Amino acid sequence: MVSGRAKIAEWIKRLVLILFALIIGYLLVASIFSTCYLGRYSYMNAAQVEEINVEHTFYIQDNYVQHIVVFMVFSSLLVLLRTKGGNKSADENNRRIPWLGIAACITAGIVAVLIVLKGQYPPKFDQKHVVEAAAALNAHDYSDFETGGYLFIFPFQMGIVMYFQVLSRLFGSLNYIAFEIVNAVWIVFSYYFFMKIAGMLWDKEHRCKTQTAVLCLLFAPFLMYTTFLYGTVVGMAFALLSFYTVLLYESNPKVHYLLLAGVSIGLATVFKSNYTVYMIAELIYILFKLLADKHSEKRKIFARLLLMLTIIICFAIGRFGVNQSIKNANQGEEVKGIPMMAWVVMGLQDGKCAPGWYNAYNNSVYERNDYDYDRTQEAVMDDLKSRVSGMAHRPLETTGFFVKKVSAQWNNPTFQSVWILEGRSDRESSVWILQEKGRAVYTFLANLLQTWILAGTFLYAVLRCKKSSMEEMILPITFVGGFVFHLFWEAEGLYAILYFPLLLPLCVCGYKEWSAWLHARRSEIVAEGWKSPAGAKLKKKIWTGAVIMVAFCALSYSTVFAKLFARNDDTGIFNTYTQEIVNESEARPEQ
Repeated sequence: MVSGRAKIAEWIKRLVLILFALIIGYLLVASIFSTCYLGRYSYMNAAQVEEINVEHTFYIQDNYVQHIVVFMVFSSLLVLLRTKGGNKSADENNRRIPWLGIAACITAGIVAVLIVLKGQYPPKFDQKHVVEAAAALNAHDYSDFETGGYLFIFPFQMGIVMYFQVLSRLFGSLNYIAFEIVNAVWIVFSYYFFMKIAGMLWDKEHRCKTQTAVLCLLFAPFLMYTTFLYGTVVGMAFALLSFYTVLLYESNPKVHYLLLAGVSIGLATVFKSNYTVYMIAELIYILFKLLADKHSEKRKIFARLLLMLTIIICFAIGRFGVNQSIKNANQGEEVKGIPMMAWVVMGLQDGKCAPGWYNAYNNSVYERNDYDYDRTQEAVMDDLKSRVSGMAHRPLETTGFFVKKVSAQWNNPTFQSVWILEGRSDRESSVWILQEKGRAVYTFLANLLQTWILAGTFLYAVLRCKKSSMEEMILPITFVGGFVFHLFWEAEGLYAILYFPLLLPLCVCGYKEWSAWLHARRSEIVAEGWKSPAGAKLKKKIWTGAVIMVAFCALSYSTVFAKLFARNDDTGIFNTYTQEIVNESEARPEQ
């Protein structure tokens, strides 16, 4: 007899998966029919002076045929491999290649190190400020806390600055090569935890652990982030460690799992505040477990409440520690920095790169108000009210704004991974991926891979909606939280990379479910024939799928579709830009 609380929890779980499926379904359709590309774009500013934006987002049409063909070919391979492989259990398959997953993780680390050594990329923009601030503090230079200084404006960066202070003491100040190699180690750990999480969730049913590690290795955009000296990579490793230990604690509530879960998520949020979304997802997951298990022992209930309390306390200690470090470095004075709501206002404004992307609003509004926190907060809230009111009175324009904002952030298959390498090294001419042909090949493959991952994830959301465990929800909840958060917060591909890798284990599980479904249908046809009731039912599904596919392809040329999925807005401009790049390449003398 299922309790009322358990039923509520089950319905909540399904609602989460439905919302997750809707988001992934939208991103999948967008990825099939359109794509976004970051490139150089020249324009005339208000003073009629030509400016060049190297981070302009082009919204262009995609070749939907190639995505459909890739999916159909892969589905056919799944049927063939499943037929030849027979019905071997997941354990039997895992015993055949026990070290492949570990080898894939280590290989990813080696590739990441090679990326670092090949280009030797010094930090730029915020990375540069963070690393230099760490070096300055180690040298007892506290000028970054003076009015207008980097840490005076962005005190929330103190956590990652402290991390680089430690690395600077270990490897030397401004030793960016060593820092990036440490990033490669964190990537190995991240991929290892993805593999372990997949194993815990699905390896009793599917062989997902090893395949998740292999897919992580193939997901090249995140490997490029090994050169990104920020909180992204190190924060991911600690956030995933927390996820893994939370799942371990659920099955075996030991004290060291409890502490490791809390401390690791606390560190993740210190290194990068966006990982607070991961922490909130953990808390929601634990609440779901409390709601679902009515008949749990008091000891189990207490263990879960203790886990929630530990996570919250570790988060609070992390925040307190950062604030105290700022006070200690700033002669006991508190530094508030820019009000956080400024990033929301910026996320609702147009920018020269894309709607909702960085446009320096947060810096300028703080400077205009003489770096006074209260005055800036008041100005920001006024701007927010004005912007929200304006958007409410122009619903069509607002819809177009959010479509382009979402597309620029989530439908860029490289996730700004090429952009973060550009302009950082005098060795760029020898880096294949930064050359015209290399960039084109990389973008093409990344585009196919992104659609393929989204398709597998969508299959997961649909095929496991009724049978997924509560433990699995920790990944979809986190992704939904990140997606919704960045609808309103500042958007960039740099932020999407925090959440998109969460889809990798879900994608693997989705294709395992798809493979099982296809194999079952094949077995029915082999046993009963196409003229049987099972055959007739399958033919109906095939025809329905074909009609839906053809309808989408036909509608993709309509104006409404183009507006809803940001298709074809800049195709002509992008073609011109691409031809200019080719012409420059042909005119450039060989070196």
